[in-house]
Amino acid sequence: MSDLTTDQRWLLYFIGGWMIRDCLIDSAGTDHLMQSMAGGYNHKPPTGGPEWMTAYETRNGKVVSPGHGDVRVVVTKAQINAYARSLSTSIRDELIAARDEETTERNRTLGWCHCPHAHIAPNAHSGPCTRYHPTEDEDHAHYLEADRLRGITEDILRRALRLNEQAEQLDLFTL
Repeated sequence: MSDLTTDQRWLLYFIGGWMIRDCLIDSAGTDHLMQSMAGGYNHKPPTGGPEWMTAYETRNGKVVSPGHGDVRVVVTKAQINAYARSLSTSIRDELIAARDEETTERNRTLGWCHCPHAHIAPNAHSGPCTRYHPTEDEDHAHYLEADRLRGITEDILRRALRLNEQAEQLDLFTL
């Protein structure tokens, strides 16, 4: 297995979500991450992860953390791609299934509109909005489903990045 350090795996989990899910599926995801120049500051550290990991920055084909000050961890595009290739087929299949479910839900609600003009025209020269305006129950159900799908992705990422192993190994010493 092409391995990453524990801090590198925590960094990928810290970025998380669909971006890292897609990186672990294939190199198109990593290409997108590197082109995005994504970053985040003033976050809370990931639960169970390094306390200093409160920011990250993507630049020059690598991701660094923290995103300002002295860099403590770096992971390159090549390292992410090598790690992704080393994942088991079953984990990759789970990541793809999670992506497909999220895409289905996103497409289902893509045309929804929340403007205030569902029944009353915004002005005298037009009619009411013709896009679909969901009910509160439909909105609530959508947000519950989106949360459920994010939880699935988070669980798969924890397993793919082997973040649960560290806690399990520590538990062995408490027996």
